[in-house]
Amino acid sequence: MEPLRSRNTTKLKVNMPQQIVKSEKNDFTEDEKKIIGELKQLYMDTINLDVKMQREIYNMEKLYEQKHNEIFDKRKKMLEEYKKQNHGDANSNDNVAHFWLKVLKASYTEFIGKEDEKILSYLCDIRTKHYNEDTVKFVIEFTFEKNDYFKNRVLTKTYILNCVPDKEDPLAYDGAEIVKCEGCHIDWKQSLEREKNDQPSFFDFFTPPVLPDDPEDPNFCDINAILQNDFELGFYLKERVIPKAVIFFTGEIADCQSTDASDTDTEDSEDDSDVEEEEESSNNENDK
Repeated sequence: MEPLRSRNTTKLKVNMPQQIVKSEKNDFTEDEKKIIGELKQLYMDTINLDVKMQREIYNMEKLYEQKHNEIFDKRKKMLEEYKKQNHGDANSNDNVAHFWLKVLKASYTEFIGKEDEKILSYLCDIRTKHYNEDTVKFVIEFTFEKNDYFKNRVLTKTYILNCVPDKEDPLAYDGAEIVKCEGCHIDWKQSLEREKNDQPSFFDFFTPPVLPDDPEDPNFCDINAILQNDFELGFYLKERVIPKAVIFFTGEIADCQSTDASDTDTEDSEDDSDVEEEEESSNNENDK
């Protein structure tokens, strides 16, 4: 259906902005400096044009959000009716009754534990909302049926975008980028039990770490790497997983590898390595 693609193939930058390095060496003549200044102004004009274009793209996304939601409403209703007809008592997680659980397992490379699977079986919809007035951002909403795990009906993850050049270094602008994410409070019904469990969980997604203000902070690099991965994942969910959910469910698309797939790849690599070693050993013996 679709070729295997890396999850980080996105149209939106998710990395930290790069500063323009000013060279101390300057061998330009006065005439060259003049034309370089004019060329930089032209470059600035292209940046301003790109900013305007990005704003129009976000306005268009917002305009079509309602039309997308009309389609997603139909999808949600079909899944709800299927579950009612089957009394919601399916024994396997690999069926339409647990549609979104299987979609996430097929597309989400982070950790989904057995306890997470029980909770995610109550997940009935995932949507995004776009905001483009004061702050450009999108919010991913995870809607759950009433369950025994937490009181929330909707869990949210917000991604905030920067779409304008830095006033102090405008030439460093390299397109719109996600610069911050915010989770939400989960009102657990069994909070004490969860506090004792230090195992990684899918629901860690809703409590992203805060990046220190000081780049010299010893935790800065580690937290920044975690957040870059988080930004990438949020955009991936928005652009691919939500609209293409059914073909993730059927396995007709595989943008990223699940734990099982990774394990299989590792085993295959080990097998290939063993074969290569045997062939090399055999060739050495023949040479003798």
